[in-house]
Amino acid sequence: MKLVIDIGNSNVVVGLNKAGTWLHIWRFKTDKQAKALDYGIKLLNVLWDAGISVDRISYKILSTVVPELKAEFIKMLDNLNEAPTLALEKDKFQFLNLTIPAAEEIGTDLVANALAVYNLYQTNAIIIDFGTALTFTVVNKTGRILGVNIAPGLKTAMNALGDKTSQLDSVPLVLPDNPLGTNTETAIQNGVLLGYIGLISYMIKQIKQVFDEEYQVIVTGGLVHVLKDKLPQIDKVVPNLTLDGLALLPQFIKS
Repeated sequence: MKLVIDIGNSNVVVGLNKAGTWLHIWRFKTDKQAKALDYGIKLLNVLWDAGISVDRISYKILSTVVPELKAEFIKMLDNLNEAPTLALEKDKFQFLNLTIPAAEEIGTDLVANALAVYNLYQTNAIIIDFGTALTFTVVNKTGRILGVNIAPGLKTAMNALGDKTSQLDSVPLVLPDNPLGTNTETAIQNGVLLGYIGLISYMIKQIKQVFDEEYQVIVTGGLVHVLKDKLPQIDKVVPNLTLDGLALLPQFIKS
C-alpha cells in the first residue's frame, strides 16, 4: 500500500493507493508554519478513522511546491514507519521516462501530471490543472514535455479582486445563470468565471494550432468541477492525476 502526498500552495492532498486503486483521498489546508508533529497528528487521525495501520504502508511518496514544508514532511514520513520515503525532486527527473526541457524550472506537480498521462494514457495531451495556479502542460506520446503555460487559478483571481475591493466578502466559485451581473457578487462571478472559460478555450485553440497531430485535453485539480461542464473541448477528467503520477515513482526511482 502506497501513501502518496502532494503539497500544493492551497491544499495538502493525501492518497492511499493499493494495487492502482485509490482507497482514500484526504485534503488538508496548507499551513506553511506547521511542523512535522502537526501534520503527523492529522495524518494519524485520518488513518485511524479509516482503520488503516501504518504497518500496512509499504511506500511513502512526496511531492511539494512549498519548500518550507519539504523537510517537515520528510521528517514526519520517516517517523511514521520503517517503509522507504521517496520525495520527487529535480535531481530525480533524470530517472523518469520523460524528456523535460528546463527541468530546473518546472514544478514537480506538473512533472507528476505528465508522468501519469504518458504512462497511463500514452497519448498527446494538453494537461490543464485547476489549482492555485491554472497550468497548461503539453506532453506528447513519446514522453516529451513540450511546454507549460501558467495563469492565476480561479480562486487566486477571485481572492485578488476581493483583496482590492473592501466591500467584497469571499465570493463563491459558482457561475450565475445570467451572464450579466446584477449585483456585486454575480458581477465578480461572471467577470472571473466567464472570463476564464474564454481564457481556457482560447489557450486550447492556440496550443492545438502549433501541432499537426491531435492532442487530447485532460483536466485535473481541486477546482476542476467549477468549469468542466462549460468546456466542451475537454476529453477526459482525471481528478487525482498528480497522485496517479506520484504513485508510479517507485518503478523509476529507488529510495
